[in-house]
Amino acid sequence: MKISTHYLFGLLAMATIVSFTSVSILAVNANTCVRLVSDISYGQTDSASGGSITMLQGYLQLNGFFASSPNGHFGPATLSAVKVFQTSNNISATGYVGSLTRTAISNKTCSISTLLTNTVTSSSVLAPVVTSAPVAAVSNTNITSPSTGQVLSVGSTTVIRWMNTPPSIFNLSLEQPGGSGAGFIATSQSTNTNGNQYVWKVGQVFSSQTNSNVDVTPGTYRIRLQGASSGASSNDQTSGWFTILAQQFGVSSVVPSSAYADNTTSVVLFGTGFTTGASVYFDTNYLSLRANNTYISPDGTILVFTIPTTIGSGVHTLYINNGQNSTPVTLPFTINSIN
Repeated sequence: MKISTHYLFGLLAMATIVSFTSVSILAVNANTCVRLVSDISYGQTDSASGGSITMLQGYLQLNGFFASSPNGHFGPATLSAVKVFQTSNNISATGYVGSLTRTAISNKTCSISTLLTNTVTSSSVLAPVVTSAPVAAVSNTNITSPSTGQVLSVGSTTVIRWMNTPPSIFNLSLEQPGGSGAGFIATSQSTNTNGNQYVWKVGQVFSSQTNSNVDVTPGTYRIRLQGASSGASSNDQTSGWFTILAQQFGVSSVVPSSAYADNTTSVVLFGTGFTTGASVYFDTNYLSLRANNTYISPDGTILVFTIPTTIGSGVHTLYINNGQNSTPVTLPFTINSIN
């Protein structure tokens, strides 16, 4: 095909004009070449980045990684979206928009027109940059909850909701970026049960490998609704990518506040994030004066212990930690005298 000289130079003139415009493109569409000229990190705003955050958010939104409207603030939703993008492009999911992430976005949205490059041979003339539409992430995101960028805590409860009627018998599976399965949230569910929703204890899934319930590690995930007999397909309803965080460790109270050191009386700690590694010590941390754990609730909110007979009567300080590397929580406690 022969290109008109007037048409060619018209394009070159347009390219010259574009080259003198600002690098901050705030309205991102399918034809926008997204070049982020500096690194961006969590907590920054457009005022510090020259509009780059809005441009980044626009790109992530256009490609299904970011559900909110661009606002120029690098907050938790943007951080989660960046991590998902990085994982899907084999970049370490740090959430920091460095040179690798900026280059990946640029490579997906900006290209040199080979047609014009091959036609214009004069070394004094630069071929214009012609933007190409980025490949949009194809996903039937009709699972409306959890939503893209949402942050959930392990052990909490959330309601999974979807729009379209699923197969008569279906499974809800948890997926990691790249499509690898993390386990089943629910199996062999009927469309007549609970309508278009399911109550999920966040983080708990059924593993077909161990044939048991397991807790997933904190990270980025999405949910897939698929036929129980047909397995996963491109027509499945999926959720947006969301983040699961470890439950924060904390202690709110001890009941009762005094007891006998008889290795029998139960003392209850109420809090969040108790794990099997939780320990209770008296007056110092990580030494021999340790209580005997008798029960830890599956949701990590209750720990029950008894007091060894070696603990003397009087006022003590409980040191409660969630493993050797955690910062202990301290509470006052009294050992009653045995008359």
